[in-house]
Amino acid sequence: MSITNFLTKSATLSSPPPGSINVLVGEKIEGPGGRWIPCATRTADGSYYSGLFQVGPGQRQVCASSITLDCPKEALSRAIALASSAAA
Repeated sequence: MSITNFLTKSATLSSPPPGSINVLVGEKIEGPGGRWIPCATRTADGSYYSGLFQVGPGQRQVCASSITLDCPKEALSRAIALASSAAA
């Protein structure tokens, strides 16, 4: 099973919304599933998504777009959990 398939089962993933910015970035999480960096991404309307990006050539950031949050710390906490699962 690919990591994208695994993550898709736990969260709907998409590219970050246009104009969004990463406001908090967590520590790299590494495991057999790769190296992942969790982040909290703020959208233009002030809501937050949990984001992940995989370290390596040709990788891109994805956001767990199924859940918007009001707090960047909460978004980062969820992103850390997603990164831990992805790395496992």
